[in-house]
Amino acid sequence: MTMTTIKVPKAVRDRLHRLAAADGLTLAQEIEKLIDQHAPPPKPTVGGFRSGRPLSAEEIDAELAEGFGA
Repeated sequence: MTMTTIKVPKAVRDRLHRLAAADGLTLAQEIEKLIDQHAPPPKPTVGGFRSGRPLSAEEIDAELAEGFGA
């Protein structure tokens, strides 16, 4: 774990501490929870098929046939 100092106004710090205490979390856990609630979900990094252009139905059939050894 890395220790970091984040400077925030006292009122914000106090609110974070109250939120964390109400949820039974540490300050770091509460901050992470708040970030997760408002951050967009990460994009998948594996799986799926990516192409520079859309494939036609015939091209998809050919790709699938190659995969099954037909």
